Amino acid sequence: MRTFMFLLCLLAGQFVLAGDDMNIGQSDAYNLGASIYDVKGMGNWKKGSRGGQIRLVITRMAKQDEVFLQWVQWNDKGPELVKSTVKIKEIEEKGRFKVDFIRRETVGHSRQILLGLENLYDKSLSRVVIQVQDLGVYTSQFE
Repeated sequence: MRTFMFLLCLLAGQFVLAGDDMNIGQSDAYNLGASIYDVKGMGNWKKGSRGGQIRLVITRMAKQDEVFLQWVQWNDKGPELVKSTVKIKEIEEKGRFKVDFIRRETVGHSRQILLGLENLYDKSLSRVVIQVQDLGVYTSQFE
């Protein structure tokens, strides 16, 4: 019980400090996980009356990078909440990769994300093209 009360007081103290000294953006930056390697805005999304920004999030681990897409909903004041997060599982299924480059492209009227990948086992290079289809939905194709 004593340990629980100590942790509760410690947690309450952190909220007070965060509230007094930091705004929301600063708090988010200070709480960003150490494994987050890169975050890039990849364009906007709209579904009905809702809309916002799509962002690419890369986490870097010793064994490989993991790649995620997030759909962040915005309101009149700015970013409101993360509406959906999906892992680009096809990258992990193909092997152990490190992301070398990120590029946004438009082909016709379709927006896509091109990632350069280095295989951590044999150092070969690959590319994957990711196309956002809908909220929480994407396709990917290796080249």
